[in-house]
Amino acid sequence: MTPQFQESSITITTATMLKAVAMVVAVWVIYLTADILFLVLAAIFLSAALRPGVDWLQRRHIPRPVSMLGIYAILFAVLSTAVILIVPPIIEELKALALTFPDLYTKFFTWLTSYSPQLAATPATQALQELSRAITSATQGVVGTIAGIFGGLFSFFMVLVMTFYLVVDENAIERSVAALPASAQTYLTGLYGRLEAQIGRWLRAQLLLMALVGLLVYVLLLLLGMRYAVLLAVVAALTEFIPYLGPLIGAVPAILLAYAISPEMAGAVAVAYYLVQLFENNVLTPKIMERAVGLSPIISIVAFLVGGKIGGITGAFLAIPLAIALHVIIQETRARHRAKTSQK
Repeated sequence: MTPQFQESSITITTATMLKAVAMVVAVWVIYLTADILFLVLAAIFLSAALRPGVDWLQRRHIPRPVSMLGIYAILFAVLSTAVILIVPPIIEELKALALTFPDLYTKFFTWLTSYSPQLAATPATQALQELSRAITSATQGVVGTIAGIFGGLFSFFMVLVMTFYLVVDENAIERSVAALPASAQTYLTGLYGRLEAQIGRWLRAQLLLMALVGLLVYVLLLLLGMRYAVLLAVVAALTEFIPYLGPLIGAVPAILLAYAISPEMAGAVAVAYYLVQLFENNVLTPKIMERAVGLSPIISIVAFLVGGKIGGITGAFLAIPLAIALHVIIQETRARHRAKTSQK
């Protein structure tokens, strides 16, 4: 018997082709305007952090534009004071570190070789050697770094302007979805409000946590008489933004520098960082982050790494808020699906 094969064909409609072309065009537009989209997302996240304060002031009969200008003035004063107080000591400590790091590295390398010659050829040791060369020329890069900061001031200014209008204009989202059906308008405006609330809580909590950890590290290092206390405290505060791995990453350079001074100093610094981490995990994080959206460690780390790969520091900064937003949207979608299923 001869086997019979049934012929099948795939029909591609014009509508399908148009949708595919539209998706390709959309992806291409996003790629071309990635920098602008980063600024818009940064403005949305910043507005989420500032809106509760403006709402609170409005309930006390202070107009929203005046409230936003007042908050900007306070933020500018705080940032200016922080720059004036922190940047000069950091520059001085960088200069001192650039002068002393080769000697510290030689001392550490000598100890490592005497302890275990095999460790001296590890990639980590080679990385320290490269770091020695980089830090030696760090003072030459200070001017370039400052120029880069001022080069980003325009983008920062644009973020502040967009944030101002997002917070001051209470009906901006409603007008943005005005062309959609009424049911979709209600759902999207409500969803945006919930997303903004969750992201705002997380961002405020994260910034407060970074500031407190940096302050604690600075005080403890100062009490121990550890050099480069300001620089290491800033590193600890910044690495606190890295999910879960941040405290460990921030402690490594401090312990290495302390060990190059003396083993006793390294042990004291390690204990100091451990106490900060213990206090953070048991007191600060439960109190500050209790209302923030919780993501699993693996999702947070992957989101941070992917964001950094795509958009550098800006992408890494925006990755976790985007992951939080996606998490909330998925939860909302599942809840709506369960509600529809139960009604059938």
